[in-house]
Amino acid sequence: MRQVVVFSDLDGTLLDHETFSVRLAVSAVDLLVRRGFPLVPVSSKTASEIRWWMKALFLEGPFVCENGCGLVIPEGYFERIPEGGVKEKGEWRVPLGTAIGEVREKLKEAALEARVRVRGFGDMSSREISRLSGLKVQEELDGAMDREYEEPFVLEKEKDLDRLVPLAEKRGLVITRGGRFCHASGKCDKGRAVGILIVLFREKFPDVLTVGVGDSQNDLSMLLAVDRGFLVGKPDGSHDPAIPPEAAARTRGAGPKGFREAVEEIIAIG
Repeated sequence: MRQVVVFSDLDGTLLDHETFSVRLAVSAVDLLVRRGFPLVPVSSKTASEIRWWMKALFLEGPFVCENGCGLVIPEGYFERIPEGGVKEKGEWRVPLGTAIGEVREKLKEAALEARVRVRGFGDMSSREISRLSGLKVQEELDGAMDREYEEPFVLEKEKDLDRLVPLAEKRGLVITRGGRFCHASGKCDKGRAVGILIVLFREKFPDVLTVGVGDSQNDLSMLLAVDRGFLVGKPDGSHDPAIPPEAAARTRGAGPKGFREAVEEIIAIG
């Protein structure tokens, strides 16, 4: 069959929304690894967090961190590196987003003008982040706080997001809604980062099928960038209405079960 590359969100997709368990997706991950099909994490998680999961899942290859604001590519994986890549500790780092300090400053300015209350990771203690994120292990918390480009945040009132977004956009920020947090970043998204990697994968493999798997609005640009998109279900069985049907096929299963379903379907059709 054709060479396959799978780009996947982590939280709520490859990882269970509540427990962060990958158990229900392990057989699908193993299937991809055995066939030599790259599995590329595309996540709001930081590079530090994703490296931990790559090691845990025995994955090697590139990944997209902080909702498309950064690319990390192992040295020697591709014949060339995208413009702006910086070599660091055996890997190439490709910054696509605005530095975190500037993002936080602009988010606070927008919130002040909108007269809404915003609390970002930069305002929270590790205990508060643990409570809101569900992360319990200190190593995971440290990784989540090691941000370079994007600020996850919560609003006192969810309806205030409509007032915040245009004022944030006026300052050059992009606001996306994830499973647990809203996210503020410079003008970057998962689709742009995935598009860069798709070009490199097509140079590496003459005939490649690109697949995207996600669960929420901030995966839309990724799902539109690939050949085949899949939207996994939420824990209550629903699907994010922000993802149009033409962008992604709906899986019956939620989270990692839906991821497994998507991979099995791709492998079955050859």
